[in-house]
Amino acid sequence: MRAHPILGTSGALSAVRDKLFTRGNLADLGSDLALLPDKRWKISKIKGELVKDINILRGKDLVCVGDRVTRTLLEAGLRPRVAVIDLREKREADPSIAYLLDGFIILTARNPPGRLTREAWNKFARALELSSRASVVLLIEGEEDLLGFPAVILSPDDWILTYGQPDVGMVIVRVDERTREEALELLEEAFIPI
Repeated sequence: MRAHPILGTSGALSAVRDKLFTRGNLADLGSDLALLPDKRWKISKIKGELVKDINILRGKDLVCVGDRVTRTLLEAGLRPRVAVIDLREKREADPSIAYLLDGFIILTARNPPGRLTREAWNKFARALELSSRASVVLLIEGEEDLLGFPAVILSPDDWILTYGQPDVGMVIVRVDERTREEALELLEEAFIPI
């Protein structure tokens, strides 16, 4: 009988899990990770489907990564369970989303560009825990773009990750075993522990 690819104790993904995560626990990144420069193109490709009608997201459990996509959802009356923002849009300071965050639990973490810090990953895991009580914002000092990885890897099945693809639109990724597996494989291929 084959082990579960994410939680099992054997197989290629279990090896990734054991290499990158403390005691194999996906909610505890073992060390900071740096994006390999020659792999940036690979993670920049759209990984989900473009949203044509935002109303398809009503009633869904949402995780948002990015200020613009979070603001768009909030202004449409959609409240994500977890939102990851950095108060910047296209690298420029943009605190305009702040007025929409009333009632959110606010967590903070640092995450420099081109990195996935253990602190940010583990705070995302904490945000998921808290999201059963209230919506949570993870405010990133640095850059939030790469936090889509823990969003897919750690979020429950049937949740939806939303993120913005610059100059293209809003993208959604439905969280399930397949998307989790793809994210873990890309994480191993495109990052190195530092």
